Amino acid sequence: MEMIVNFMLLAASGAATFYCFILSRKLEALKNTEKGLGATIATMSHTVDQARSTVTLAQESSAQSINELKPLIEETKDILPQLTEMIDVLSELAEIAIRDVNDASSVATGSLDQRLEKARALQERLDEQIDFFLEDGTDPDGPGTRNAPPEIDDNIAYLDEPEEETPLRATSKVSTALMHARNARKMKRLAG
Repeated sequence: MEMIVNFMLLAASGAATFYCFILSRKLEALKNTEKGLGATIATMSHTVDQARSTVTLAQESSAQSINELKPLIEETKDILPQLTEMIDVLSELAEIAIRDVNDASSVATGSLDQRLEKARALQERLDEQIDFFLEDGTDPDGPGTRNAPPEIDDNIAYLDEPEEETPLRATSKVSTALMHARNARKMKRLAG
């Protein structure tokens, strides 16, 4: 029986030795700085150092930015009332400009209406003159000589003349132009 007990002790001590050998290898693997826990710890330590340096740089950068922004913020606070006042003045100027444009527009519209009325009156006079020449027929002294108004060289000068002369001179110019055109047509018919 003693032999069985010795054999069992030998087997148990062999198993314990084998188990210790495996544990030793695993501990060596964990201690290994290239692959094991040591490498992981070294990597984590390096990452923590990098994070610390990054945080330090960020703090310095933010402090520098704060120092640069403080005077600008103060300057903006000083300028803000002036900008508000300028905006108010520009708004008032815009209202004045709009009012002036509207006034000028109404004056121009009134002036155009007056000129249109004068142009209508001239048109009516022209229509009367054209009707007169068309109904007049041929003259014994030659075409277009009966009641012919005097010839005027300037065809558009009547636009700049005073109102009293404008309708009469305008009609006479148009009448003259119509007579010349009528005479030219008659001459073409006679020649053709």
